[in-house]
Amino acid sequence: MHKYQPRVHIIKKKDHTASLVNLKSEEFRTFIFTETVFTAVTAYQNQLITKLKIDSNPFAKGFRDSSRLTDME
Repeated sequence: MHKYQPRVHIIKKKDHTASLVNLKSEEFRTFIFTETVFTAVTAYQNQLITKLKIDSNPFAKGFRDSSRLTDME
């Protein structure tokens, strides 16, 4: 599991045509919203939750065809 804190960076550019090369040379502010902290998990301990996630994910066709899920059904 990993804990994440999203941040929003606002950069004031001096020239609208130039690309951003070095952030340290630009004027910027960073905003952190503590209510947006979240924890991402890479593996679920509950097999029913794993099956629910796979069934709900339209991109998980390979997991649905897997024979390793037969013991959960």
